[in-house]
Amino acid sequence: MKKNLFSCLLLLFCASGVFVSCGDDDEKTTVGYSGKDISGDAGITRDKETKKAVLSVTSDKAWELYAGTTAEDIDMNTPCLTGDGKGSFDLSVDAGKRSVFLFKTAEGQALLAERLLPVTAYNFRDLGGIKNKEGKFVRWGKLFRTDEMNKMTDADLTYLASTGLKTVVDFRTATEKEGGFGGMMPAAPDKLPSTVKNPYNLEINAGNIFSDEIIGSISKGLSEEETAQIMIDGYIEMISYDDYVAKYKEFFKYLQDENSLPLSYHCSAGKDRTGVATMLILSALDVDKATIMKDYLLSKEYIKSKYDSYLKYYPQIAPLVTVDEKYLNAAYDKIDEKYGSMTKFLTETLGVDIQKMKQLYLY
Repeated sequence: MKKNLFSCLLLLFCASGVFVSCGDDDEKTTVGYSGKDISGDAGITRDKETKKAVLSVTSDKAWELYAGTTAEDIDMNTPCLTGDGKGSFDLSVDAGKRSVFLFKTAEGQALLAERLLPVTAYNFRDLGGIKNKEGKFVRWGKLFRTDEMNKMTDADLTYLASTGLKTVVDFRTATEKEGGFGGMMPAAPDKLPSTVKNPYNLEINAGNIFSDEIIGSISKGLSEEETAQIMIDGYIEMISYDDYVAKYKEFFKYLQDENSLPLSYHCSAGKDRTGVATMLILSALDVDKATIMKDYLLSKEYIKSKYDSYLKYYPQIAPLVTVDEKYLNAAYDKIDEKYGSMTKFLTETLGVDIQKMKQLYLY
């Protein structure tokens, strides 16, 4: 009797594909992910204005799509859409709320949501779905990186509230938030959804492209090569100056507090101070350097129109308003030189509990 009961329970457990699947021993299995890795076979995008969702499929396989508000509450009883191959497909989901989807074929299944959020920002991204060296994936809807959040519309705020966002960490300086430089930089206070209970200011001036130091240097007529060196030096400062390192250490205290989640963090462009923060988070989650660099370089595409008006009059600042591999590599190299390794920097200097981070943020 006990054996039969155990067999029935085991069968039921294996049938619940959202959480576990009974596959080959060499296939990774996590919440929402099982079988062959098909996470690259489909993607979700949302229109910034209408927030309409579209599924893009690149696989020739027959597929099913299921939806929920989180990975844990996806309704596996009825697919919201099915198909026989590649193409773009409109999704009938609430435009005012964020959804998480499970994409399933005969080969495997994976979780999907839009990487770039449809809000009035240039670089508001979910870290979900990024794969680490162990074949695990970053949880969707827990960590968001962005540029300044000062232009959010009411529709944006409603949409962000649907993510349950609780904490916002702002790396900008007071001048960046309050405005300055004779009106060249307008005030840009964050507009936050009603769900945010913990707004934190962790001011880091390195990487601030409108700092007195950088503006002063530009006024002296620096070349683009010299301007790029300013960026490299800024990245080195972020992970070597005691004050800035202390800010990142405090940042990780919030990251390791489950009650702070979901959490977003940002600077002005979401590329430098935010880029270094993301490098540190993903390194703690055992994501390889090539994947981290690929995510970092997405900012080049997303923010290219943000500073067009400045570039029109000051073309020499081009290195300041983009990202470059050599910038982030400078931070990597300084970490190895000063602290011995990324792992030592994270655990011994920033006080990061690697296992806790993995428990909180990986499927």
